[in-house]
Amino acid sequence: SMAVDTAKIRQVIENLLSNALRYTDSGGIVKLALKKEASEIRITVADTGIGISEKDLPYIFERFYRTDKSRARASGGMGIGLAIVKAVVEAHHGSIRAESREGAGSTFIVTLPVSLSAE
Repeated sequence: SMAVDTAKIRQVIENLLSNALRYTDSGGIVKLALKKEASEIRITVADTGIGISEKDLPYIFERFYRTDKSRARASGGMGIGLAIVKAVVEAHHGSIRAESREGAGSTFIVTLPVSLSAE
């Protein structure tokens, strides 16, 4: 089994959380869930924020991709953060996907194999 880089996985979670908080207005909800299945660990970050449009969704993990909405926000968007998140997750033989509807929030699901052992 390969070793898990706990600092990098923490960075993944922090990145997803800070994105979720950034795109969720006050009074909204951000939920972090961790679930262990037989062969995998699932980390879910769900928010009730502005969501991601259907046309943007396929591209959000690409380096430097910016959605129109995020450009309008002072923060400058998800750009590089999600590309790094995806690279870290895939380096751990995991996967990440996003589900979203514009105006109805986003959910990011990270799946990691349980065979990872913490060093």
